[in-house]
Amino acid sequence: MSSTKLVRVSNNIRGKKLISSDGNFEEFLSSVRSKFELDEAENITFVDEYGAEVDSDVFPILVSLDGIQNIIFKLEEESSVLEIDLSYNNTSQSSYFLPAAGNIGLSQSFGIGDNFKQILQTTVQQNNVIHGIVEDCKSKGFVDDKSSTILINEFVSKLIEIKGDSPATSVQKQFAAAIVEILPCWRYSGSKDGLDILFDEVSRSGLIQTRLRRIHQILHTSQKQETKSQLINDRQYESLILLLNGTCAKTGKERLKELITNTYHHRNYLRQSNPQSIFLHYKKFKECDFMISFEFSLMKEESQHNFTNSWPVFSSKLLIKAKEFNSSPAVTKYLAEESGAREGEGKSQQNNVCTDVDGLSGTPLNSILDTWSDEKRQPNLICLGEDKKNLVSFFLVVDKILLPIDATNSTEAIDRLFKSHYVFSAEYDKNLQGVWKFLQVFIYKIDVDKTDLSRKIKQVSSQLHGILAESRLE
Repeated sequence: MSSTKLVRVSNNIRGKKLISSDGNFEEFLSSVRSKFELDEAENITFVDEYGAEVDSDVFPILVSLDGIQNIIFKLEEESSVLEIDLSYNNTSQSSYFLPAAGNIGLSQSFGIGDNFKQILQTTVQQNNVIHGIVEDCKSKGFVDDKSSTILINEFVSKLIEIKGDSPATSVQKQFAAAIVEILPCWRYSGSKDGLDILFDEVSRSGLIQTRLRRIHQILHTSQKQETKSQLINDRQYESLILLLNGTCAKTGKERLKELITNTYHHRNYLRQSNPQSIFLHYKKFKECDFMISFEFSLMKEESQHNFTNSWPVFSSKLLIKAKEFNSSPAVTKYLAEESGAREGEGKSQQNNVCTDVDGLSGTPLNSILDTWSDEKRQPNLICLGEDKKNLVSFFLVVDKILLPIDATNSTEAIDRLFKSHYVFSAEYDKNLQGVWKFLQVFIYKIDVDKTDLSRKIKQVSSQLHGILAESRLE
């Protein structure tokens, strides 16, 4: 091999070390002996993190894979001990040691029974967000829907990491039992083992089973060149994510864009499998105001400027044309006010659109989040200013997380709000589906032939055909 890669080498007694290798097995073996101060007479065997033997034929292929590979070495006298690394992100120093599978019954092998409980406890302790959710559920005595979604996504990801994307039915059941052990309020009182919510042997509708089916669907429809191991393996992106989260948003904009681009495929996978975890991995969304816009440009490059370029012209013509469509007193009054305001604003871009906007004045942002309804799950736009005609600051709220956006007027703010649905894989609010679908298809030109439009939307688009053409949207 021409390139040199890092390999994480570990032993249950001697710890871990990073060793560079170009794929030459003999040189790698010599480096291991040197780094760990082993005698030449020591008989060394290598296995990967799942216990599969790594020999001279396999080693060059394993090292050529993306990311830092984990290889465990054992000495002949240590063959009765198997190292289990339970760290979620390979940074923890915690390790558990179990008897080798050959010396005990199958029920005590890696990942079975009590070992699942240990793995889950470690996962919870290492993730502050997950730990907080678990403790909150314990104090309330029940698991609410939102917590259920986040926990199942996280726990099943761990199950897949250990057992692959098609764990045996018996393994799923044991995993469910371990979850109930650490979170007793998830136990179902109507059955003997209490696992029906997580694992239902009869209807196959348990949360674990449902989540695995969803992941299988995603894997089946994913691009062929992306292997399953690449899709479910976060480790190849670890160092890049750490660099991204550690880069200054004010002084490192170009570096951030480079790192955002390099980690794009990882977020794409998260959007399909576990959208809520995007904020857990990519904390920079909470600091970097251009990140939503830039992410959307990676997703839909040809559509990124459609709204901001066309809306000023389109909205002005819309105010005039709308009088022909509806002459009700309420609409007439609204159009009169908008037209008057627009004449006074001159070239201002304070364009209004029916959307989920909360206009707030003189209100601390923290207090806004404190009183934010849990039912508001879709992205929402917060506009701060003296009144709706004098808005000066704009923020998004997604899953009760406040996000800055690079918007200087309401047109740009609504543009970022629309884009956030794609960036965070969020569904449109059911009350605004018509508006968002109209913008999606006729303004942004996204999935034009794939989107199911209601009769009303089609009727409106027909009425606005002339304006759309004049605004260069057709």
